[in-house]
Amino acid sequence: MDEQDKTLLIKSALKKAVGYEAVETQEEYSLVEGDMTLVKRRITRKDVPPDITAIKLLLGDGGDEPVTMEELERERAELTERYLSVAKKKKIGGKGANGIA
Repeated sequence: MDEQDKTLLIKSALKKAVGYEAVETQEEYSLVEGDMTLVKRRITRKDVPPDITAIKLLLGDGGDEPVTMEELERERAELTERYLSVAKKKKIGGKGANGIA
């Protein structure tokens, strides 16, 4: 595994550790006058919360001392609080998770 692959893996683990927003698109087609035509499109935004396993992976790899469960729980609580704060701001200031204001 080269350095570019390692960097990509670390970035992916970091994204999962802090949480992110995922966008999913579902399209429905129907046969209209002999042609397949898009009749319905649904775009859904989903907030993915922080992942404790990714946090443990990132924090446990950084030093000589192992990370304690208390430290992981403290980090999880902080990240969850940040996630909920951002999700609440998005819901108040914009559209909800289903794309409806």
